[in-house]
Amino acid sequence: MIVVLALTLTVLGCACLYLANPNQKWLSLVPPRRPLLAVGSLLLIAGLAAWIAALRPLVGFFVALHVAMVCLFAFPYSAALLRRKS
Repeated sequence: MIVVLALTLTVLGCACLYLANPNQKWLSLVPPRRPLLAVGSLLLIAGLAAWIAALRPLVGFFVALHVAMVCLFAFPYSAALLRRKS
């Protein structure tokens, strides 16, 4: 169960960081940047702590990095796919 929490926190943190980018394509209006950066950073730290609690510390750290990498790689492409279907 803690793995699901860690995954959710990490994905939500990456989503906040993506939305803080001025070049994001999910929303037509650019939301305020500083609150999203702060919330995204806190969510990523909480996700890292959850990964470390669920797994061994070094494994949890690298799993958190990999999940964040995949999310930050996939979010721009998902936005492009959604725009193309519309």
